[in-house]
Amino acid sequence: MTRPGLRLLVAQLRPHRRPFAALCGLSLLLAVPTASSGYLIGRALDDGFLTHRPDAGMFWLTVLAEVGLVSAILSRALFRPLTRIVEPLRDQLVTATVTAGLGRGLDEDSATPATDTLHATEWAETIRRTVGAILRNLHLTVSMAIGALAGLATLDPLAALIVAPCMLAALAANWALVRPALDRQRRQILAEEELAERVSLVFGARRDILACTAEEAAIDTVAAAVRTASDTSVVNARMGILRSLTISIGVEAGLLSLLFLAPWLIATGRLSGGEIVGAAFYVTMALGPALRFFVIGGGGWFVSLLGLFGRLEEVLPDTYDPGSKPSGTPAPPPRPDVTVDDVTFAYSPEAAPVLEGVSAEIPYGLHLAVVGPSGSGKSTLATLLCGLRPPGHGRVEVAGFDIAGVLERQRHRLVSLIPQEAYVFAGTLRENLAYLAPETTDHVLLDTAAAFGLDAIVSRLGGLDAVLPPGGAGLSAGERQLVALVRTYLSPGPIIVLDEATCHLDPPAERDAELMFARRPGTLIVIAHRISSAMRADRVLLVDGGRVATGTHDELLSTSPRYRELAGHWKGSHVETVT
Repeated sequence: MTRPGLRLLVAQLRPHRRPFAALCGLSLLLAVPTASSGYLIGRALDDGFLTHRPDAGMFWLTVLAEVGLVSAILSRALFRPLTRIVEPLRDQLVTATVTAGLGRGLDEDSATPATDTLHATEWAETIRRTVGAILRNLHLTVSMAIGALAGLATLDPLAALIVAPCMLAALAANWALVRPALDRQRRQILAEEELAERVSLVFGARRDILACTAEEAAIDTVAAAVRTASDTSVVNARMGILRSLTISIGVEAGLLSLLFLAPWLIATGRLSGGEIVGAAFYVTMALGPALRFFVIGGGGWFVSLLGLFGRLEEVLPDTYDPGSKPSGTPAPPPRPDVTVDDVTFAYSPEAAPVLEGVSAEIPYGLHLAVVGPSGSGKSTLATLLCGLRPPGHGRVEVAGFDIAGVLERQRHRLVSLIPQEAYVFAGTLRENLAYLAPETTDHVLLDTAAAFGLDAIVSRLGGLDAVLPPGGAGLSAGERQLVALVRTYLSPGPIIVLDEATCHLDPPAERDAELMFARRPGTLIVIAHRISSAMRADRVLLVDGGRVATGTHDELLSTSPRYRELAGHWKGSHVETVT
């Protein structure tokens, strides 16, 4: 767990090399005030107060105060590079965990919504605070340790040799506790994830639990997870107490050794009384805080950080790299074709195939309608065409690339899908419409909205700056579909899939929307719920019983009894005008 966690931590910090280098440089500069402080105290005593020269003593203390002022200025300067590291770090982690969670959410068998929420909220913020605390206090370890040891060596190398073995023994004892601490940290992390999942499951099933009077069983399930999480937290805290005892080995033992040998050092002339006080100052006020930070920050914060990053390394996709630019799939040709080659798909190994041996060629620019009875696999075919699910057998290729293997962050550049339930997110109307094409001007947005019949809604809401609540509350289902249609029309994707994306529109509005997409450069695939959609298309693909048949509307009326049956049903259920 140490190496994966450290690898991901380094990968997260790699894009911020410049502010990190500035932070390290400032920490090294802070070693100078620390190194000089004990020396100045010794001079104030030996050359001033102990020789009845208070003016000289005050002079050295004034210099010490000025050195402290310089140290404060340098410490303040630390925060600028620090914020340039920790704030983007949180954004990177939230983006990575949310993206990974959405990816798992597409596969119901591996979806872990509660754990993913924990990663994106509590973990991301905990990591931000922990990294900030470590970097903010880095000078306590670097500058104070280096400065104190240099100051001791300046007073007398023997003083440094007296204290150093105690410090090294404390560091060795703390290092021996790191791996057990990581193991306990991992158990606590897994227990908290299990608790989050159990609480989520119970909360989601609360109506069924009440209906079945299973409250006690649900409480026992959550209580067991709470006890496990509590026990692992207590065990982890005990490890922290054990680590804190190592501070005494370094600080108290080092100080006692120095004071025990002080009479001999003074008698032999190695150190003066003032220098002994200065050496004690180095141990208690510099090396002590540095060692405490190493134990608490290194043994506590850093172990916690490695534990969280180690777990994230396991749950984030292998392709994740915070410093990388989108790559992996070459740019598609400007006129990509779609090939469905012997595709078979079932939702589980035991289930009957929804699609079996399906093959089709969809050349660029084709307007294709996909029809079939309810449950025949039309929407399943749409998800396969968009790469949202991989086929169990066969391939779906777009521009020669296996669409299921294209990176998620690049897939939308090839294919855009609008499902039946249109998604409207919290934000302005402009942000919703231009989400896939952020450079679009307001003039183009308004013209496109008017072409889809959305102009009256724009006026009613108060313009493009109108703020929409989550889910588009206040908009009708048809209005939400119009927002999604305009957004997708403006996207760069050359292939558009409408999966009953106009089902809440009236027939004239649906006709206008489909004709807008048909005139748009690219390929249009419509999962049809009205016969008029099939009649407007260049070709029709009939899905029935896991098999497909293709042809024009008139050809299928002549050759397919099933299509004639569907067409007759549609005509009997709807009065439509076809253009």
